[in-house]
Amino acid sequence: MKRTLKSLVVISLLSLFASCEDGMVEEFQETLSKKDLITHTWKVADVKTAGVSILPVVTRLQCITDNILTFNPDGSFIIDEGANVCSPAFAGSGTWSLVENDTVIKWNFTAPENREVFVPIVELSGTTLRISYHFEDVPLPGTYEMVLDRQ
Repeated sequence: MKRTLKSLVVISLLSLFASCEDGMVEEFQETLSKKDLITHTWKVADVKTAGVSILPVVTRLQCITDNILTFNPDGSFIIDEGANVCSPAFAGSGTWSLVENDTVIKWNFTAPENREVFVPIVELSGTTLRISYHFEDVPLPGTYEMVLDRQ
């Protein structure tokens, strides 16, 4: 009986500790700024329109599934194509910042060409970054979301 009671107490304490630990991680992530959350390396996981993945259908975009985006703490970024290179290339580099109350990422590309791109943040967590962009000069114009997983 004593052994059962001790086991029950130990299991209860371990469960309590484990649940507190999860809460501490979530609380820590909530205290990070959006810049801190974005400042990492991200891999393209999906591209969606109207909530539906278009990668299985639009084979031309499958080349971006191995793209890596790195947002550095100094405000620089690099987009690496990976082994599957798109045509035209999607690689680039430059600087980034958060604008509009930290709801939009402003990319100042310096390579391959100088241009500014503004992408609204749809979702940002410690593991996922979803950004939105409206395309006009493509066969299917519209707003697309890129889903990125933290590496």
